[in-house]
Amino acid sequence: DEEEIKFHTKADFKEKQAGGKVEKQSLAAAILEGLGGKDNIVDVTNCATRLRVNVKDEKLVQSDSYFKSIGTHGLKSTKTNIQLIVGLKVPNEKDGLEDGKKN
Repeated sequence: DEEEIKFHTKADFKEKQAGGKVEKQSLAAAILEGLGGKDNIVDVTNCATRLRVNVKDEKLVQSDSYFKSIGTHGLKSTKTNIQLIVGLKVPNEKDGLEDGKKN
């Protein structure tokens, strides 16, 4: 008897860890939404742990508690200059944010 070997994806692993619940929205998509959408973003850069975003209208940006609820470490803002504390995964989230801005 030969047993079939099944290789699992990272998504399979994350779904199992979440108890069968699949993440509905990526962190980058939630960040984009919280920043007021792609039309509100002027530019995006990053340092080691923070996304640095300039926005057109700071009134469209969600509160610090929103960003903490989606999995970031918080928000620092000065009018249209936003610093979102993401952690060491910031390059991936910046790429995701830029991809979302293009669509």
